[in-house]
Amino acid sequence: MVPRSGPLEMKEQAMTTQTSEYARSSINAEEWEPFVVGGQAIGEVHWIRTEGGMGATLNVGLWRSDPQSFPYPFNADETIHVLEGELVIDLVESGEEVVLRPGDIASFTKGTKSTWTVTSPFKKLFVISG
Repeated sequence: MVPRSGPLEMKEQAMTTQTSEYARSSINAEEWEPFVVGGQAIGEVHWIRTEGGMGATLNVGLWRSDPQSFPYPFNADETIHVLEGELVIDLVESGEEVVLRPGDIASFTKGTKSTWTVTSPFKKLFVISG
């Protein structure tokens, strides 16, 4: 494999590639759309996968947001890997506060009710399954 450099490499890495066997993207994605929960746009999403094998629930993508606060119900199991910024998740039932920063990985159970507060421009990789 010959290493590439320059604009062509960046352009190729910024696009999502999806086949029947794999999906590939980059944290430098260029294609974003509004992420809507309960009729409210709460940041932007770059989808990598929107379905698992044989129709199983599986959503994988990047999500980014400017500072804001909103209620967020975990409608499925969700795992988060923080890439940039800071997010405070207040868990409604336990009262616990989970603070996530770059490099942190957390996984939340379907049905968990929470309030999210994005304290600085934020980006995460997420996997939703269940």
